[in-house]
Amino acid sequence: MRVKMILPALTEATSPLFRPIKYSLFPPLGLATLAAYLSNDDDAAICDEHVERLQLDDEPDLVVIQVYITSARRSYEIADHYRRRGARVVLGGLHVTSLPDEAAAHADHIFIGPGEDTWPQFLDDLRRGAPLPRYVSRERTLAAIPPIRRDLIKRHLYLVPNSIVVSRGCPHVCDFCYKVAFFQGGKQFYTMEVDRALAEIDRLPGRHLYFLDDHLFGNPNFAAALFDGMAGMGRLWQAAGTVKSVLEQPVVLEKAVRSGLRSLFVG
Repeated sequence: MRVKMILPALTEATSPLFRPIKYSLFPPLGLATLAAYLSNDDDAAICDEHVERLQLDDEPDLVVIQVYITSARRSYEIADHYRRRGARVVLGGLHVTSLPDEAAAHADHIFIGPGEDTWPQFLDDLRRGAPLPRYVSRERTLAAIPPIRRDLIKRHLYLVPNSIVVSRGCPHVCDFCYKVAFFQGGKQFYTMEVDRALAEIDRLPGRHLYFLDDHLFGNPNFAAALFDGMAGMGRLWQAAGTVKSVLEQPVVLEKAVRSGLRSLFVG
């Protein structure tokens, strides 16, 4: 099966005159994670329209589009184009979770919430010839997540290719944050197993890495064990946390520094 995974871009991200640098910072780890569930017989490719031109004259069997609120219009244009060409189109992401009925008009299948549990189920259903039009995430876990398909990421196109995510959600329930809806508030904060997270870190070349987790310190026990495991890796890294995590978890913070923490985005 020919699978094309697309991260559509805003118009400003493709403009030759005005293109903020933020659009070329990090690769689309979400799509690379989903690609890890594909069969070895599948021919998969990832296209990030923020950093490369999207070719629309190909004929994939399955098109997977990650939809942000800011790129919804472009996402629907791409989805409609490929459906007219006979491809099966899947839409998922924050915008689809927020407005599923709107998104469903442009797709054969939509995914509501994170896809770690529903995406493998969809692939099984597809192979059996009975895929559903809508998949809703019920079980939030990273316990059995396979290694990310980093071979599909064009590292040279990004300023920070060594990015990684080892948790989902946030334990806090801030009324201004989209995570409250996507991860059902603080009820849905979960992490990888420490050994799996360390193995994923070990796969990254070089010294520097950037954790894209919303709150790497959200589970103090997990964070402490992770930093203990990283202590001998010689890494230099950045992450995001909260003022509370800095003030109330001094032991964990010290472990983080010893493992290579060099800057913390506080929000």
